[in-house]
Amino acid sequence: MTKKHPDDDFSSFQDAVKGVKPLKNDRIDLYAHPVNPRPFSDRNQYSDNQQAPLLSDVRESVEVTSEEFIFFARPGLQMKAQKHLRQGKVTIEDHLDLHGLTINEARDILLEFINFTQKRGIRCIRLVHGKGYRANSNKPVLKNKVNSWLRQHPEVLAFSSTQPKDGGTGAVYILIKSA
Repeated sequence: MTKKHPDDDFSSFQDAVKGVKPLKNDRIDLYAHPVNPRPFSDRNQYSDNQQAPLLSDVRESVEVTSEEFIFFARPGLQMKAQKHLRQGKVTIEDHLDLHGLTINEARDILLEFINFTQKRGIRCIRLVHGKGYRANSNKPVLKNKVNSWLRQHPEVLAFSSTQPKDGGTGAVYILIKSA
């Protein structure tokens, strides 16, 4: 029995694939999110005198940690829609980042933003609240407030922590009622 030399295998392989052209990928990522959808940056163009009622800080939900996954859905929302939201298989039409804001500023901007998105027929948004690593307490303050506020807001159908590519447990997908 004679041993083959490794160069013989390589040259045989090269002979076998000579003239082969690489295939182009024709698949489309159906759930790819735009890099920068219309960000909610200039609040002056979104301001409205008809603000939703203030969200209460008294009615707190159970506190969560920085890395904890949060999810909420109103009764009647289809299980398939809930599953797609949790898996990030939704099209994000706009987003808002609350980093660096005080609690009162974050609440006001969140109310304005939800009002803005609903009036324009936007169904799904991403809200970045952060994980609260720089907070003085052990619990993320803004994440817990957002968790409570979104449960109270009548126009929010559901929300879920995002997939890692969209911010992980430092952001949420929000499903808004259609107007």
